[in-house]
Amino acid sequence: MTQSEPRNPFYLPLLIVSLLFVLTALGTAVMPVLEDKAAEAGSPPPPSEFRDRLRTEGWLWLLYLVSAMAVLGILCMGLDRLRRLQKDRAAGTIPPNPPGPPP
Repeated sequence: MTQSEPRNPFYLPLLIVSLLFVLTALGTAVMPVLEDKAAEAGSPPPPSEFRDRLRTEGWLWLLYLVSAMAVLGILCMGLDRLRRLQKDRAAGTIPPNPPGPPP
């Protein structure tokens, strides 16, 4: 029976931050359009502080989320690479350096 590799602890936070990014991007892009359509139909939406902040600060939230995604992505890839190198070294598949001067 083969032993499975431990899970990367950075995958779940990366998934959550990516989902938040998509929701924020959609909210920033779609919310003003929906508000305009509601106002044109004659029933403007009630005031909402969340929508106001999304309209004014949404681009900043997107920058924070992209930064978090980049950091978490690099951490995921780095930990995967480190584990693979450790596994290869333990298996003895990394060839040793030949003795003597380099060619």
